[in-house]
Amino acid sequence: MKMKECLSREELYHAVYDILKHKLNIPTWKSFQENARLNEDLYMDSIMILQLILHLELDLGFNIPDNMLVPKDFHTVKSLLDFLEGQT
Repeated sequence: MKMKECLSREELYHAVYDILKHKLNIPTWKSFQENARLNEDLYMDSIMILQLILHLELDLGFNIPDNMLVPKDFHTVKSLLDFLEGQT
C-alpha cells in the first residue's frame, strides 16, 4: 500500500495497528490504543521501533530522515500518530 495524498489519523492508526499485529507480530497488540506506551505497554524495544519505522516507510511511503527520529515522538501511539501526521 503506497501512501495516499494524505492519510487521515484513523487510517494511520489502523495502518500502525496492522503493522504491529501482522508484520511485527507483537504479542501485546491487544493493548494497542492511542495512550499505549510503545516501550512500557506494548513492550517494544528500540529494534522493534526501528522495524516499525521501516514498515511505515516501505508500506506507506513515508520518508523519515534519521535526524527526525526523536524519542519523544515514539513514546506513545498518540505521539507516533502526531509525528506521522506532521510528515504528510
